[in-house]
Parts: sequence; structure tokens; C-alpha cells
Amino acid sequence: MREREGFLDKLRVAATCAVVLLHTITGAMDITDMRPFPLEEKVFLTALDLICWCVPVFVLISGYLFLNPVRKISMRDMLARYCRRILLALFLFGVPYACLEQIALEHTFRMEMPGRAFFMVLRGESWSHMWYLYLILLLYLMTPALKRLLGIMSRPAVYALSAALFFAGSILPWLAGALKWEYPAALSGSIIYVFYYICGYLFAAGAEAQAGERVAVTEKESAAGKTPRRSGTERAAEGRKPMRAGALWALPGVSAALAVIMAVLRLAGIHTVRTVYSYPLTAVLALLLFGWGIVWGRSGGKSAKNTDFWKRAAALTFAVYLIHPVFLNFFYKFLHITPLSFCIWLSLPLFFLGTLLLSFAAAWVLYRVPVLRKYVL
Repeated sequence: MREREGFLDKLRVAATCAVVLLHTITGAMDITDMRPFPLEEKVFLTALDLICWCVPVFVLISGYLFLNPVRKISMRDMLARYCRRILLALFLFGVPYACLEQIALEHTFRMEMPGRAFFMVLRGESWSHMWYLYLILLLYLMTPALKRLLGIMSRPAVYALSAALFFAGSILPWLAGALKWEYPAALSGSIIYVFYYICGYLFAAGAEAQAGERVAVTEKESAAGKTPRRSGTERAAEGRKPMRAGALWALPGVSAALAVIMAVLRLAGIHTVRTVYSYPLTAVLALLLFGWGIVWGRSGGKSAKNTDFWKRAAALTFAVYLIHPVFLNFFYKFLHITPLSFCIWLSLPLFFLGTLLLSFAAAWVLYRVPVLRKYVL
């Protein structure tokens, strides 16, 4: 059994909170003509720039766990455990959501709606946030073959592959948008997530290598008798300690500076398109935040207080992701109120916090159901 890495729990919770805020904003924008709200639109777009790291971080976590070179996993394992969980979530939640969408559009319920909703899920036509489940299902199916490929590739070759994916999935789409070129959105959307997934592998491989070096140093230091002469590997591991300490402070500082740059570019009107997950600065910010999490976790953060709290909260995050649009749709489509109905500086935090708290409460209830906890959540 491997020791649980607590920084992943905190990243999951932080990314889930960011997703709820993201959908609080996009849900209001998607059903509103924003032309009468120029200030609010700029606030919304700036906030989106700063929180769209959440989905890349989710994919990085998956790559970190499933592509980890020390973890053995077969296609049978992926299908029988992980893909099954995603498929069950898709249909248990996606079909009712598709039914609700039909009822909202037609203002009535008919017996054929559940059957139609089932086929809507097969076509990917349920509520918009369910797209992530289709993505992660595809990545899971790719995992065994991708692990074999990465296992035979040299580290420089993997870095070169990652750079090529980043260029094709992030830089090119951004240039195409800025220069009004034609570039297939589906292509960039597919490539960038493979990039994040492989970056998760690179983080895991680097962390495992450093952990192995530290174990070697510890075993030598604890050996009985005269202390043996240290090897080059041991000296390198010792030399990385101040580097890790510097990174622990530098990474959040660089992340904050990048966030300020992103906000300035938006507020100054230099960056005008609606942010997506392939935006180069979003990709860099996600990598910085994930790297900070690893450095923090490997520097003793995993033994910090409240570990059990973060573990329990992280266990609810998948359910929160699945359930939170129910409350947003209730506010926006049933009650017909959005953050734009009030002063944005008060309403946006209140809508976000209200939705977040209701979602975690509902997730806690769902998690109490043994069959859901075991097979879905």
C-alpha cells in the first residue's frame, strides 16, 4: 500500500470549488444577453480567466495517478472498475438531466422522454457539464496503451511529445483565434487534454525518482557503523533540498504574478476572447499550481493538520461535480434569477457559496447510499 498523497485531496477540493464558480458564471452568461451588462461581462470573463485551471488540474491528477510508472494497471482493470464507474455516473445522472431538459423545453412530461433521454446521453446531449465524463472515459480507455508507449520512450522523447501537443493544442488555437485563422476546435480540444494527461505522468515520474533518491539517502544515513561515502545520486538528492524549499515559495509567487498578468490582459482589452481550457496562460497556470502542490506535499505538507478533513471533502468532489448544476438550473431556469439580477459584487459570491454549500450537502447525502458510494461516487 502506498502512502496517501494529501496534496491531491486539496487540489481536488480547490478545483471542484473553482468548477462550481465557473458554472455559476457561465450558466448566467449562457442564458443572458450580455450587451446591457458590459461591466459585469468583463468581471465574469476576468474571473473565468483566473479559474479555468480547474479542469486541466483534474486531468493532471488523473494522469499523475493512472500513468504513474510504478502503478500497474491493465485494460481489464480500467474497464471493470474505472470505466464502469464513469458509465454508471453518465446514465444515472445524465438520463434524468436530459429528461429535465426536455421537460423545461416542452413544459410537460411524456412517457417517451426517459427513452429519448437515454439516447441523448449516448449522443452526448445531456447537461453541458457532463462532457467531462466523456473526456475522462476516453482517457481511461487510452491509459493502458499510453502507459506502454510512455514506458518505452526516453524522457527527452516524452518532453518533445508534450511540447508538440502543447503547440498543436494550445499555441496554434490561440494564434488562430488572434489572427482569425481557421483551426478545428475539436482537434485542439482533443489534443490539449492528452497534453495535460501526459504532463501528469511527467510529474509522477519526477516525483517517484526524487522519492527513490531520498529513500537511498535515508537508508545510507541509518545504516549501522561508519557512515559510508556518499554516491553522486545521494549528493544530488541532498542538493535538491534547497531547490525544493525555493520552489515552495517561488511557485505560488509566479502563479500569482501570472494571474495578475491574465487579469490585466483581460481588463485592458488585449485578450478579448472567452477563455477556454487550451488558452496558453491557463495551461501554464495549471502546471504551476500542480507543481506547487507536489512540492508542498513532498516537503512535509502531507503530514499537516486536518488531513482527515481534506480526505473526506475530496471523497465528495465527484458527487459535487455531478450534482451542482441542479441548483444553478433551479435558480436560473426555474426561479429566473441570476447574479445579474442583483449587484454583481454581492450576488456572485452569494450564488457561488450557496450553490457550493448545497452541492456538498447533497453530495454528503448521496455518499451515504452504499451502492452509490461503492460503484459510482
